[in-house]
Order: sequence, then structure tokens, then C-alpha cells
Amino acid sequence: MSNETTTNSATVSTGAEGVSGTEQVSKGVSTPTNKAAASETQQAAPQRAPSLNDLLDTHLGVDSSQNHKGLDYSSIIQGLPEDARKLVSNLRNDYRKKTTEISQRRKQLEEREKHLLSSHTEDHLRQAMELPEDLDLYDPEGLKRYINAKAAEQVNTLLEPARKEMAKDQRVEQVKRFSTEHPDLPKYKEEISKLIKEKNMSIEDAYYMLKGKEHKAALEAKNSEIEQYKRATRDAGLKVVVGHSTQPAKRKFSSAYDAYRWHKDQGRK
Repeated sequence: MSNETTTNSATVSTGAEGVSGTEQVSKGVSTPTNKAAASETQQAAPQRAPSLNDLLDTHLGVDSSQNHKGLDYSSIIQGLPEDARKLVSNLRNDYRKKTTEISQRRKQLEEREKHLLSSHTEDHLRQAMELPEDLDLYDPEGLKRYINAKAAEQVNTLLEPARKEMAKDQRVEQVKRFSTEHPDLPKYKEEISKLIKEKNMSIEDAYYMLKGKEHKAALEAKNSEIEQYKRATRDAGLKVVVGHSTQPAKRKFSSAYDAYRWHKDQGRK
């Protein structure tokens, strides 16, 4: 009985030692293997390029509440180490990518806004708002049309302020473009303002009206000058006939004495 107990205890002890030894062997083998795998994983994982968000989250050690002026960017960039220049290059590429995406998104939004606020959309809404006098609200189609008309009316009301704002912006752009095409526009500023107030004229119409008057006055002055020149020419022609020109026409004399007196009188002049 005692021998069996001893034997069993030894067996249990041996088993425990065997398990313990197995665990120790397993741990001893797996530990360096796990470290090597982790090292390979770290080496295999690609490093993410720094972005502008990373730069914003990094403490630079300078006052970031204001823009720093008087910096010579060329000399600063050239004085940076190669790794620092690569970092700046990555950040610049990230900035370009972000600005390009923002620009494309803005264009898409502008196109949608123009389409939404266009006259075509307005006409479509107004057509949807029109209801026949004999509309039957108890008919499913008639009720549907009534609901669509009321929805179109509400949408049209909501879009009206935006339409006015867009029309205002478009008008400002038109005036800027017209001013660029006609550099002398400021010359007629006061007259144009007066015509706009008194006759409710547009800037373009007022400008062309003033230019037309100016051109007409210049043309009349030119015609008057030409007429005076013609009159002076005719008067000069008459003087030639009566002998007051420096190159008078050849005269005929009834006698030599008459010729002498005429030449003598010409010499006294």
C-alpha cells in the first residue's frame, strides 16, 4: 500500500515536472520567435508620410498665433538637412493635394448651386406650382399634383433669396468685366451715376449714351471746322478773282498805262 502511494506520487511528480518542463521549453522557444516576428512586422509595415494634420498637432516651439514675416524661404530651405527638405516636400505635396480636392469640390458645389438657382429650375418649379381650376382633390392623381405644387411653391420661396444674391454677384462680375474692357469708365462716373438715378439706366447704357453724345459733339465740331475751312477757301477763291491773291490770275489791260498803275498799286501793298 505504501509502495503504491509512493509510486503514484512519483508519477504525479514526474508528470508535473514534465508539464513544467514542456512549458519551459515552449516558452524558451516561442519567446525569441515572437520577437523576431514582431521585428519583421515592424520592418514590413510601411511608414505613413506626414501630413498637414500631423504638423498641426506637433509642437514647434514658436508662437503659432501669428504669421512670421521677413523670412528668406530660399536660404532657409537650402540650409535644411536632406531629411528636413524631404519632409517639407511631403508636406507641400499634401498641401497641393488638399487644395486641389477643395478646389474641385468647390467647383462641383458651384455647378450644383447654379443649376439649382438657374432660370430653368425656376421655370420648372413655376410650372409645377400651376394648378388647374377643376382639380379634384378626391382623385389620387389630383391630390398628388396638389401636394407637388405646394412642395414646389415652398422650394421656390426658399430659393428666392439665394437667387437674388446670385444675381447680385453676377451683376458685380459683369460690371467689373465691363470696367476692365472700358478703362475710361471712371471719367464718366458722375454723369453715369446721375443717369442711373434719374432715368434708371444701366451702367452700360449710360456709358454708351455719354460716349455717343461725346462722339456726336466731336463730329459736329469737326464738321464745323471743315465748313469754316471750305468758307475760307471760297473766300480765298473770290479774292483771287478780284486780284487780292499772291498768285493772281492773268489780267488783261486796255492800255500799258493801266498795266503800269496796276503793278504799281500791287507793289505798294
